[in-house]
Amino acid sequence: MPFIHFVLRRFVAFVLLGLMTHQVCAMNGGDAGPWEGFPRTQPNPRYENDPGADLHYSFGVTKAFTPYKDPNKAVALTLPNPLEDADFETYNLIVVVSEVDDDFWGPAQTLRVYKRGTGLLYYWLVSTGMAGHETANGYFSPKAFSSRHWSHAYDAPMLWAVFFHGGMALHSSLDRSSIADMGKAAESHGCIHEEDYRAEEMFHLIGQSGYGPVDQIGELSGRKTGRTVTAYKALIIVGPATRWDANNRSKASARQASNEGEPEVRLIMPNEPSSPAEPAEASPLSNPPAPSASPSADIQDPNF
Repeated sequence: MPFIHFVLRRFVAFVLLGLMTHQVCAMNGGDAGPWEGFPRTQPNPRYENDPGADLHYSFGVTKAFTPYKDPNKAVALTLPNPLEDADFETYNLIVVVSEVDDDFWGPAQTLRVYKRGTGLLYYWLVSTGMAGHETANGYFSPKAFSSRHWSHAYDAPMLWAVFFHGGMALHSSLDRSSIADMGKAAESHGCIHEEDYRAEEMFHLIGQSGYGPVDQIGELSGRKTGRTVTAYKALIIVGPATRWDANNRSKASARQASNEGEPEVRLIMPNEPSSPAEPAEASPLSNPPAPSASPSADIQDPNF
């Protein structure tokens, strides 16, 4: 009898050790990944190198997880259209996020998608950063893609993540309870939460927006800097920021001419050596050329 108890104890300990090992492996991007059968992905500067890329993706999202519902699109039609701004003419896709209620930016916690040749494509509810973790405002270029990302900082999933400012990304949280928080700043630590199906659509929209030369847009001014960079032809605008309309054009041009106020914002990878002089291709709105393999390093301190 004691021998049987000994065997049982060893068996239980072995099972528990196996479960703990699997969990640790999953959290750190092991073979199983954080979701059984779906390995975790790492941020990659090129969409086509992410395992979730799908050049045959069928656009036109209509499904949604309950209780999510799109807001009235008629409201978005009354708001300024960024496609009409000459400074953005090299961009095929423009995403506008409003964090606060504003006549120019729109109702708080909403997102508008504009596609060149189509106009206003989508109008969605989102959830941006909570107090103390506000989402950065400004004009951003997509920096990296990770369809099945896992946040180290918050030990949580970030499905269909498109990073645009440090660790901030557009993504789905995979948390069904957060669907009820869409339309208010409630849970995010700086990222922009989207409903799951919409996050997937956004991932492919930005990834297939085109990649090539675009006019660099100042992250603070919202105006052309005079430089041409190689990047995705998608612009992510988070307001309230400097308005892109004509009333602010002269002031923005003066600031840009003096070359003041534009910080250098770069995609920071762990253990990346610093360089005192960055080439034009490493500018805030540029993406590096396609690597031969996906980088194994995570974006530093991703937010959830």
